Order: sequence, then C-alpha cells, then structure tokens
Amino acid sequence: MRNWDKRCREIAYLLNPAFCAGIIFETITSYYNEKKQQFPFPLVYLVLPIVLHKKTRESINSRTHMKVFLQRNPECLVGFAERAKDLVVITNESLEFLLKCNIIRFKNGTLEVQGLLKKKLQNTMDDEIVDCYKKANSIGKWFARNGMVENIYQCWGVRP
Repeated sequence: MRNWDKRCREIAYLLNPAFCAGIIFETITSYYNEKKQQFPFPLVYLVLPIVLHKKTRESINSRTHMKVFLQRNPECLVGFAERAKDLVVITNESLEFLLKCNIIRFKNGTLEVQGLLKKKLQNTMDDEIVDCYKKANSIGKWFARNGMVENIYQCWGVRP
C-alpha cells in the first residue's frame, strides 16, 4: 500500500481500503449466497468500477438482468475500461486489507470468505455509503446469474 501522506487527501478518504474492502466483501458474500460457489478472482476487478461510478450505481436495478441493464443503459459502458484500469491499485489494496484481516483467502482461483467484516450500523452510515453496499450486493447476484467470467467481462467491454 502507498503511504497515506503521499496521496491526495480526497482520494485517500473516498477510496480507502477499508471502505472499498466492504464493497468487495458485500459482492463476494452476495455471489456465494446466490450461487453457492466461491467468487471467481478475476471478477473482483469489475466491482469497484461499477459500484463507485455514481451514474452506474444509481441506474442499477437488481431485478433487471445484467445484460438487459447494459442494453438499456449503454452510457454505463462509456469510460468503463479506463475506470477499471484506474481502480486496479485500489482493488489490490482492498484485497490486501481483506487478506491481512483474515476475512477472505485465495483458494483455487477463487476468493473465499473465512471471516466477518464488521461495518458500522447502517443507521449511522451516510445514505450514499449504504447505497454502495446495497448495489454491491446486487452486483454479486448479477455475476452469479451470468455464468462464465469471460462472458461477464465481455458484457462490460473489457478483458481480464
């Protein structure tokens, strides 16, 4: 992880590993609850660019199939590849946080939950933070219902 004193203060606050780890954790657990299989590691790099992009997050409807959502909201794909690329470091730091805290582990190319991540009580969280967690839950369900990793990447117009 980069030293905090070498980061732009706004970026450090908004993209801190604990918050982003909570988003990733929510997606992984939602995926497992939906599919009863461990979360494929490559999909973790799609989570933050989807959830943290406000216009995409606000458009997500968990009742709509992911492919249908993307057909109805093609503007969500504009700049997605660049966002995904820009968030690789933040995703890696968030994974490092989850691994160091023994909340997840790598197992055969998947991410497996082995601990709990304590979050603040929802009634003390900002509405936007609560929305991020809710949409992360929806993303986990989307990924679980859409089959192979390659197909999901293709839907979002990027390659692993």
